[in-house]
Amino acid sequence: MQNNSYYEKILDFAVHTGELMLKSGAETYRVEDTITRILNHHEFHSVDTFVIPTGIMVTVETKTYSLSTKVVRVKNRANRLDRIEKLNQLSRDYVSGKITIDEGYSKLKEIKSSASYKASVIILWIGISCSFFAVMFNATLIEFILSFFIGLGVGLLQYHLNEKQIVNFFILFICSLFLGFSVMLCHALLGNIMNIEPVIIGCIMPLLPGVAFTTAVRDAISDELISGISRAVEALLMAVALATGIGVSLSLSYYIGGLL
Repeated sequence: MQNNSYYEKILDFAVHTGELMLKSGAETYRVEDTITRILNHHEFHSVDTFVIPTGIMVTVETKTYSLSTKVVRVKNRANRLDRIEKLNQLSRDYVSGKITIDEGYSKLKEIKSSASYKASVIILWIGISCSFFAVMFNATLIEFILSFFIGLGVGLLQYHLNEKQIVNFFILFICSLFLGFSVMLCHALLGNIMNIEPVIIGCIMPLLPGVAFTTAVRDAISDELISGISRAVEALLMAVALATGIGVSLSLSYYIGGLL
């Protein structure tokens, strides 16, 4: 018979695994399934898991272990698909008995501390993706080059704002504002030899909430209605922030140009 501290350790391991998955952008149904599988591996006869995009609540009970609930508030979510894959494998290894609870904790800490790509690499590929997105919308060579450099600026600005832990909607608004003014400045300098549409569309593509919207649909399909609706609203607000930034920058640019 196991003592209470052992069960508390299992509960803590399961919840923190789910917390890291949720912070890395995993769907709520996936987080619930992972936590439940870990706990069902033991002799808990009652396991209840409730996950929303901003929190986790888990309750367990056995015949010898009184009812216990653990609640975790989740903030600062990001898209780290590499972490999700590693955490999925960690839960599989633990449930299959390949690793112990102590080894699971050690691997969990290792995954949590694993570094993402370097900031310079991320910013560089944002610039490259912007330029090739612009090509998809019939960009010329000049527009291709401009999209690359403006994309670098957008990526650099987004990185520094994220470092200051500013609200994501405000970050997207500032980035789209910078994007709009940069494109209009280039258009004012180059004149009719460039079109603003391919550059704006190409540079805004990496900022669009595609992953958030896809996750919302997956949650809704999995009958996670609260999470699906909240993520869909989040994706909608992100799109509104981007559209507002572009709209404000273009309107002000045309107004200033008319005055000059």
